[in-house]
Amino acid sequence: MTERSEKVVSRDLDDRTASIYEWLHVNSRAVTIAIAVVVVAAAGGWLYTRNQAGKELRAQQALVGAEQSLGQGNIPLAQSDLQKLVSTQSGTAGASQGAMLLAQTYYDKGEYQKGIDVLQSAGTAHKEFEAAAEALIGDGYSQLGKYAEAATHYRKAANVTRFKNDREGYLADAARNYMAGKDTAQARQLWQDVLKDEDGVFASEARVRLGELTARPVTKS
Repeated sequence: MTERSEKVVSRDLDDRTASIYEWLHVNSRAVTIAIAVVVVAAAGGWLYTRNQAGKELRAQQALVGAEQSLGQGNIPLAQSDLQKLVSTQSGTAGASQGAMLLAQTYYDKGEYQKGIDVLQSAGTAHKEFEAAAEALIGDGYSQLGKYAEAATHYRKAANVTRFKNDREGYLADAARNYMAGKDTAQARQLWQDVLKDEDGVFASEARVRLGELTARPVTKS
């Protein structure tokens, strides 16, 4: 590179540096605000994560306490603690588990609608509990003799579960309820779906049920 070229490059670099400094000077307020926003966002994210972790821990501690009360046979205290957990720690894994446990305490007393109401009002913030909660709602409706509603929730459970055997099990539950509700068309369709896996856990039952349904007239749709 010639001496003249070096001077040109040096002058260009100086000009660019000066331009950057000039831009920063002119826009210093905007730059400061932008940096502050990034810092606040990062701090907010850290605080949210920390608060959420604390909330999850408190929910799990409350759940353990309620489980201990159940283990000691103190059902009223356990239900009171679980109701508090579900209402104050919503959005946590502990609250989702607590809602299912609370519903089961009502089911054990034959108060199926109460259990269903708990599950439907609490919802499931964590997807890993969604299938189990839907199936538990199905259990409640089945015990109430509301077979179509039960089947609907079992099918929802089958749609969201990640596990193949669970999916087939929920479909089998739905098919049994359709049979109980005399909806043989829906039942046949689901048993055929279960039987697609000929070596599955519920395949043998599916064959038997389809044999039973073959001898019956198709009802509903």
